[in-house]
Amino acid sequence: MRAACSAPRLLQRTDMNDDDPTPVLHPDLDAARYGAKHDGDRFVGFWLSLVMEGRQYRLRPNARQTRRIMDRFYAGKDVVKAFDTVGQDAVNEQLRLAASVYFTSCLTDPQYANTLWRMNRIEPEKLRDKMARDTVNTLAMLGGSGGLVGRAVRLPALLTDGLLDSLAPKGAEELARALEGNPAAMRAMEITEGA
Repeated sequence: MRAACSAPRLLQRTDMNDDDPTPVLHPDLDAARYGAKHDGDRFVGFWLSLVMEGRQYRLRPNARQTRRIMDRFYAGKDVVKAFDTVGQDAVNEQLRLAASVYFTSCLTDPQYANTLWRMNRIEPEKLRDKMARDTVNTLAMLGGSGGLVGRAVRLPALLTDGLLDSLAPKGAEELARALEGNPAAMRAMEITEGA
């Protein structure tokens, strides 16, 4: 289930400060992910938009809206520039990391973990199940959108890898349980595996 992404051009050291060994993103990739003013994580926002749309998918499928979200992201000038400069593997690695950030934040976000007018907190195991179900709904939506082509074809693998990072070490079991009986989500994963 892991997306194999090697990104040799992902990082570029822009400082040589030995006190801070943290690699710095290539400037074009940094601009694509965080914006010129570093005013938000665009990649996490992209996943949030897809997952929110995925929650509604079973009630009212809207392939056009799904493709619109994807097209808007991939057509963004900073994202296009990052693809041109650092390549698809590097951008995809940041998308995978952003999915992990999104799901990790779900584990501690009281808005995500509360129900019944914010009065009941979901138990940890049920919270993990909710995250897996949200992922499966998003996978089904992506598969049904007709938009898993070109640069977007790896989205299901990047999303599931981010979930598995966040739910380690039992994430694969939880995802497998959520996938049972959802052939649309399985087809989306098969599209990714064939890419």
